Amino acid sequence: MRIAYPDGTELRRPHALVVYLVVTVLVTWAVWLPLVVRAQTGGPDRVPWTFFLASAGPICGAVVASLWEGGASGLRAWARRTFGVRFRPIWWVAAIGMPIAYYLIAFGAAAVVEGSWPDTAQFGMTDKLPGLAWPLVAVVWVLTFGLGEEAGWRGWLLPALSQHMSVFWAALVVAAVWITWHIPAFFFNPAYRDMGAGIIGWMLALVCGSYLLAWMAYGAAWSIIPVLLWHAGFDLLTAADQSAGVIAATVSALVMVQGVVCAWLLWRRRHVAAAPAGFG
Repeated sequence: MRIAYPDGTELRRPHALVVYLVVTVLVTWAVWLPLVVRAQTGGPDRVPWTFFLASAGPICGAVVASLWEGGASGLRAWARRTFGVRFRPIWWVAAIGMPIAYYLIAFGAAAVVEGSWPDTAQFGMTDKLPGLAWPLVAVVWVLTFGLGEEAGWRGWLLPALSQHMSVFWAALVVAAVWITWHIPAFFFNPAYRDMGAGIIGWMLALVCGSYLLAWMAYGAAWSIIPVLLWHAGFDLLTAADQSAGVIAATVSALVMVQGVVCAWLLWRRRHVAAAPAGFG
């Protein structure tokens, strides 16, 4: 029996979800394994540029799973849906406007707490990409953890799961996979290793982020363009060296509030077929 995607694309072979998960995890963890080994043997604490290569895991999983389930036509259908721009203009506004709002609120909070506005010359800069100005850092985030992750999580996994369950529950499953996918990072990335009990807050933030991005992807007719831009903007803000502390905490808190609201919106629509439509 064939199962159709919300946009009518049919699955032609079974077990595509398994193929997606295996490829996604293998690609990412294969890249991160040497970093784990180096960290355990006393290597330098700075995360190397190869860290960014691991972001290709989810998009590789999406490509392979699309070929598995539908061959070349399945891959083309996935690409048309995933990178389409035929969605309402409000999603462009949301994708760009939300990170700008995060910036203003978080930097304002930092100014109040610390007594002065954060140094704008340091905006977006990270020791993971030493020497790059923030526009180039933004491009890296777009092409790596923006495109690499979202083409898989919201571009393939979320709509695939939505064939079998509501978008509300599908977003929760995606969050669980997303959290698990990060496991190796806790053994080499100082930002993760130093979390301690904060890992609970990090997990809750990912769950809330999953609901927010599911709401955006569903509303944008399963296109990942809005969530890709949002994800890159979020990383630019929160992964910057100057964001440790007040800025990152403020942005995460804002996303968690939005995620709870979006979870409620999706819960209200849990009995509605997962058609690629907005929330009206």
